[in-house]
This record gives sequence, structure tokens and C-alpha cells, in this order.
Amino acid sequence: MNLPEIDKLATGDNLKRLMRKNKVSVFDIQYALKVNSPSSIYAWTQGRILPSADNLVKLAAILHCTIDDIIIKEGETDV
Repeated sequence: MNLPEIDKLATGDNLKRLMRKNKVSVFDIQYALKVNSPSSIYAWTQGRILPSADNLVKLAAILHCTIDDIIIKEGETDV
């Protein structure tokens, strides 16, 4: 069975694009998610790590989109 995988780099780029589109900064997200340091959010946007499921739900609300709008699967192109 060939299961889809998340493309972390493309997802990070897509997250940055959605943040620009909605005029949301890393620090806005840090404040909304009550994160002590912005380093995790920078790691998400750089594609080094993925946000947790809880944070994906919150990001989707902040960015006025769905989780599927944030995540890019291997072989897909971002919007």
C-alpha cells in the first residue's frame, strides 16, 4: 500500500504564504498559541518540524483556512 506523506518543506513554504496572505506574523502566532519562544514557529515555516495536531487546528483558525489548506503532501504543489 502506498500511503501519502507530508512534504515538510512545501508545508513550511505554504504556511509562510498563508501567513503573508492573512498578514499574520510569527509573533502573532506565538502570542495566540501562548508559545514561550518563536523558535518552534520558525522551525515550522522552515520545514524542519511539523506543528502538532492541536496547533494545526489553531493555525487553521488563525489563518482562516482548513488543515488541508496548510499541509502539502509529497508530489503535490502548494497553492
